[in-house]
Amino acid sequence: MKSRSLAQTVALFVLGVLAGCGGGSESTTPSSSSSGSSSSGGGSCNYPDKITASERAQANSCGIQVSGNYGQADSGLASVIAACQAGEKAKADAYYAGTYQQMVDYARQVSKTLSCGSSSNSPALPNTSTQSYYNFCAQNTSITSTPRWTGKCIGPFKQGESGCPTDGGKYTYVDQYSSLSACSTAAQNWLNTH
Repeated sequence: MKSRSLAQTVALFVLGVLAGCGGGSESTTPSSSSSGSSSSGGGSCNYPDKITASERAQANSCGIQVSGNYGQADSGLASVIAACQAGEKAKADAYYAGTYQQMVDYARQVSKTLSCGSSSNSPALPNTSTQSYYNFCAQNTSITSTPRWTGKCIGPFKQGESGCPTDGGKYTYVDQYSSLSACSTAAQNWLNTH
């Protein structure tokens, strides 16, 4: 498989640098901010980074679910450059045009799906690890055929979690809101119409 042989090539190259150079100044893994250029300065191993700085900054602001895929693409580009510098230019070229391009395309697709892409007009995806969401849950307390609804807002929850209280009755999840005040307003409107 191409990816396996490329990984082996990279590993052999790194071992060669460690054994032969004794800690020389050459870098085998470029940082994400400069991963588009060869550390040796050789023009034949200069593979442009297909991810722009603004695209990467936008992905980083969206959380790991987006930025992780861009990080994978950065690692792929670093492997291409290292393989080229190890004398495997044909394999590096094929990996750059094939696998690396697919990694970039996938990262962009995930960003687009989550409304957090390279476009400066795209909204940033909320960081759900720190943002609080509140659920409105309602229950019918009537013992007749005419419903009598009560409800409450509870939280905080992560986005998409649909928990409802189990105390004192059978609550049904109605909707989720980004703040307690928004939930309270929506809950009152819902109860007024049901």
